[in-house]
Amino acid sequence: MKTFDFYEFTGILVPGAITLVAILLVFPQIRTSLFSSDLTVGDLGLFVVLAYAAGHLTQAVGNGVEWVLWKVMQGMPTDWVRTRAHPLLAHAQIQTLQAKLSSELNIQTTIDEKTLSSGAWYNITRQIYAAVAAQSRNNRIDIFNGNYGLNRGIASALLIGLALLLLVHGPMYWQIALLILLSAGVALYRTYRFGIRYARELFVQFLQLPTSESTSATPPEPNNLADKEPSPPPKNSEK
Repeated sequence: MKTFDFYEFTGILVPGAITLVAILLVFPQIRTSLFSSDLTVGDLGLFVVLAYAAGHLTQAVGNGVEWVLWKVMQGMPTDWVRTRAHPLLAHAQIQTLQAKLSSELNIQTTIDEKTLSSGAWYNITRQIYAAVAAQSRNNRIDIFNGNYGLNRGIASALLIGLALLLLVHGPMYWQIALLILLSAGVALYRTYRFGIRYARELFVQFLQLPTSESTSATPPEPNNLADKEPSPPPKNSEK
């Protein structure tokens, strides 16, 4: 089994583990059926596999949570540069970004919502990330993206646990339900914050890319032997 990378651990495994623990707490009979009373290495391996599968299902819920969040916030932060819904970059930076798109990616466009659709701008931002990654400047971007996925997954896992708790026990444990709801709200706020940091870092790193100047082909140095005047043919020696 290959080693989990950063995003798989933060975005899939951790949220899946939270969802799985919530299921095992609400349905204790499942816990006794799957795991022994003394935790073994085999139990741990089974838990990791189940958490990984649950993490993918949790992030499916997270897609819906994400859609609602950015719908309320008038689009994702990477789209704010196009719509100007919220300040993300300075006006001068946006102008430089537009010129950089032309010089570096050969994309001739104006960054505004009248010229660019959200789908077209999304594709351009993917190309911007590819250009940054090609220069190995994507480390901080990936960290922000991983933490964004982590908090989105935590919020989704907590909402799943809240739904299960209310479905099985009703309002009996309302204090716990309120605590879970508040924790999900904090995780959602962190999702919002890391979404902004990801977008700003992506564009700033792209603006910092060194300008690629096409070097003009220099004509080859003339061959000195070829440029010399041809030597006269040797005279016949008179006998």
